[in-house]
Amino acid sequence: MRASAIKAFIVKDFKETFRDKVAVFWMIAWPLIWLVLTAYIFIPPGVDRPMTMRIGLVNYDASPGFPVNGSILIEALEGAEYKGVKLFNVKIYEDKALLLEDIKRGRIDAGIIIPENFGENITFSQTTLEVYVGARSIQSAQINRYMLERFIEEFSRVVSEKKIAWVMKFIPREYVPLEIVEGFLRGLAKPINTTFTEVLPEALISREAWIGWYTIGAIGMTMLYSGLNIGSTALLEEKQRGCLHKILASPITPSELIFGKILSGILSLSITSVAIIVFGVFICGAKIYWSPLRAEHWIAPIMLLVLASLTLGMGSILSLIVKSVRGASSLSTSLGLMLAFMTGIWFPKEWFPKWMRILADYSPATWAVDTIRDVIIFEAGLIEVMHYVIGAALAALAVLAVGVMIYRRMLRKYLER
Repeated sequence: MRASAIKAFIVKDFKETFRDKVAVFWMIAWPLIWLVLTAYIFIPPGVDRPMTMRIGLVNYDASPGFPVNGSILIEALEGAEYKGVKLFNVKIYEDKALLLEDIKRGRIDAGIIIPENFGENITFSQTTLEVYVGARSIQSAQINRYMLERFIEEFSRVVSEKKIAWVMKFIPREYVPLEIVEGFLRGLAKPINTTFTEVLPEALISREAWIGWYTIGAIGMTMLYSGLNIGSTALLEEKQRGCLHKILASPITPSELIFGKILSGILSLSITSVAIIVFGVFICGAKIYWSPLRAEHWIAPIMLLVLASLTLGMGSILSLIVKSVRGASSLSTSLGLMLAFMTGIWFPKEWFPKWMRILADYSPATWAVDTIRDVIIFEAGLIEVMHYVIGAALAALAVLAVGVMIYRRMLRKYLER
């Protein structure tokens, strides 16, 4: 094969691709749009800061003489803060029916009914609270319930401390050491004192890092549908333009044509990947922890080449079942987007039902993207991702080899006509 002939096809395809506005939209503009939507909708500014919940209260408690009462609970809600953000925007209601109506209409997120004798019961025994959580969406209902559960848990702990301190005043020291009694009471109130500390990888501790995670996903998604599209239309486009017969009648060999098409596709996908990274970093504020000084980080660009080869080979296989460029483009785009969403390349696999996770776990495209994320985000070493690297590389080579055979068969059949 002559390098000059292959280079000529690469230059030709490169110019034709980037002159086509539709091709440029799907290869570059579309993934950038998805990245912007993700950066400002899925991961909006301030996502790492707590939200403020709108909460209504009806206070039926009339026991102000006790150290803990309904008014103290309301003051605690109004004063609750986390990371400098007020957690609850409190609205007082006079009637339970009005409170429930506003929850149903989405005017407030949740409501608490403080019963009669709340202060007396919580001081001398045990009390109750009626909590109503709104459901503007499944996610908001879960977040609201979690916030209220954590607040009530913390408020209960503070009340227990106050009750223990109050009881200790009435226990004579001469009968039993007060330290033992106090410890026993604290054990009754809270048998296990647990401390939770989040340990996140450095690359997932900020909004910028999460955008970086999705930037890699956008590259994988683009590789899928654009790679399938390029692979499935490579020869059909030449045939549709009436150029294929002229090419085959020239001194150019079928091998030069095939490898020129494959390398031009890899080049186009590589340029698209660079554009996505630049846009993600400089426009969306993504952080991608890649260092040329770390040997294992070079696995990332290698896996991008493997993913490009894999999708181009898959596209060539698709060319067997399509007869036109429009049909190939529609099928490859639809299939590529489906695979991107169903194989964990765009959304985390943990969100999927069990049957879909099986598809994700055995997808070579997912292996390639997971390798990049494991190395860059979770600082995995080569040994840890070696099985993914080998699996994705072998799958890409096998699929690409089948694709080359299909291209050769198509060219041979065309010459026989």
